[in-house]
Amino acid sequence: MINANDSKPNKLFVNAALMSAQIIFGISAVVGTIGLPSFHPLTFALVRESNATILLLLASHVVSKAAGRSGGLFSGSFKKDWKIIFVSGLGIFMSQAFYIVGIKLSTAVAASVWQPSQPIITAAVCMLLGWEPFNMKRVIGILIAFLGCSIMVLGGSGTATGESLGGDAEGISGAFPNLMGQVSFFVNCLGSSLYVLASKRVIATGRYESVTVTAWSYLAATFMMGIFALTMSLSETLSSFICSDCEKGIWHVPSSAIPALIWYILMTSSTAYGLITWANKYASGTLVIGYTVLQPMASAVLIQMLITFGVNESCSVVEGARSILRERLMEEITEPCLDEPDKYTAMGALGVVTGLFVIIWTEPKDANSSLHKEGESTKEEVELTGFLDEHFLYDSDDDDLRSLEGQDL
Repeated sequence: MINANDSKPNKLFVNAALMSAQIIFGISAVVGTIGLPSFHPLTFALVRESNATILLLLASHVVSKAAGRSGGLFSGSFKKDWKIIFVSGLGIFMSQAFYIVGIKLSTAVAASVWQPSQPIITAAVCMLLGWEPFNMKRVIGILIAFLGCSIMVLGGSGTATGESLGGDAEGISGAFPNLMGQVSFFVNCLGSSLYVLASKRVIATGRYESVTVTAWSYLAATFMMGIFALTMSLSETLSSFICSDCEKGIWHVPSSAIPALIWYILMTSSTAYGLITWANKYASGTLVIGYTVLQPMASAVLIQMLITFGVNESCSVVEGARSILRERLMEEITEPCLDEPDKYTAMGALGVVTGLFVIIWTEPKDANSSLHKEGESTKEEVELTGFLDEHFLYDSDDDDLRSLEGQDL
């Protein structure tokens, strides 16, 4: 049997993992803008998730075996945990599917404004349900970071964040598509918070390695994404509504998108989500999701580097050239460009850093203290979350759970 009382890593490593994951997400926004041509967002998500799932399942089997779990990937108790694992996968599906749908129906600027709401949603859920102590300083820190992100996005040129798929809802106009885009972004942010909170509950049982939780969650999300994409493909109207510029159909994958897809599979899905799930074992849900405010900063730094070193042009320069060429040649020029960071980016970054510092500073000493009480108050937690039925409760004589009582995870 695995001893769940493994030593806690240095807090510096936990924060470094969370920071690295969000930097990867920020870089992914730029990669998507440059490297992903127009093709159906649900197909992109399905290809990305299915390939990442294979890699994560293989990695989780190896890691579980190395950790002494004889069943490897299949260690644990799916009879008891399958519902909460399903909820964790639902969070990934909601986060990824509705983000890219929102990008197509609304704009990247709107997406950028919505992403920093994830810490607010997560903190509200955790504090209301008593999973984290209420801390006014932490709430203020979250709001400062949110304000900083808003200044970066709305005050400047709209720095991309998150997992941008390249391009906005060009050609889509009207209030209804934009409204559906905003609803999609809300579901996206809710899904991100749901994944962090649900996966934390699975990790707390001590029955799985963190990468295994990510792998099974991704497998569930892949099935959901496949069903969703297939359903959308049956209706030409719905498919066209989500992606009006996908001229070659929902299942077409441009060969020019393969390099960007490889980045998303290896770095965004496998590495970033793996880091988040591992850190989720040792940090509060609010801190885990609080690092999302770094995404626009990471995008802005990379964009400035690409423009400075001449890899890509600034949109302000390209648009001027396009206007001249259109006047002379009477044709549209469509070279890719990047919005260059400005003074608002610097002002917003100050707010982000200040708010994030407060979030880290107010992190509870024992971030998972509420999770260590499962042996005593599982029924109460189940009633709050609604995730499990009564006959799926962890038995008091369960060896694995009893070994966790009163110990740090």
